[in-house]
Amino acid sequence: MLSMVEYVHRRILDYKDIYTAIDFTMGRGSDTVFLMHHAKEVLSFDIQPIAIDITRKKIGDAKHVQLILDSHENFDHYITSFDVGIFNLGYLPQGDKSITTTKTTSLEAIKKAVKLMNKALFIVCYSGHEEGEKEAGAIEDYACQLDHLAYNVSVYKMLNKGKAPFVIEIQKR
Repeated sequence: MLSMVEYVHRRILDYKDIYTAIDFTMGRGSDTVFLMHHAKEVLSFDIQPIAIDITRKKIGDAKHVQLILDSHENFDHYITSFDVGIFNLGYLPQGDKSITTTKTTSLEAIKKAVKLMNKALFIVCYSGHEEGEKEAGAIEDYACQLDHLAYNVSVYKMLNKGKAPFVIEIQKR
């Protein structure tokens, strides 16, 4: 079975002609690196300078990738639309686990992203920690309310693992 991130990457390959992609939660840069091979322009956001440093080493001199030290809810200060986006919520792997994405900022960013996306948005939710559980619940509630005539919304998750990560995909119709 595919991991949540592998699943997201495979699904993104189904979308053709990706001009602009956004990694809303840069972390250690794996989604940014994936997107840079499949989009003409990539914006990647994180609030931690260490994430920028780690990712910069991975992307090398790629001119079509912008690493931005800012919170994901401010992405609309940098761009007015995009094709595909990824949120990989939680905390920086092997980093300070007290610094996490939050329900408030993630939900604000996702609401803006849904309005500005051209193709699809992928949200990897981690409910294994207290803030992540609140965040995942709020995002799932929001996604369930989206107009089915404008969006397809699906969930990919392991049913036999409690509090396992899961993916919400929001596709523009």
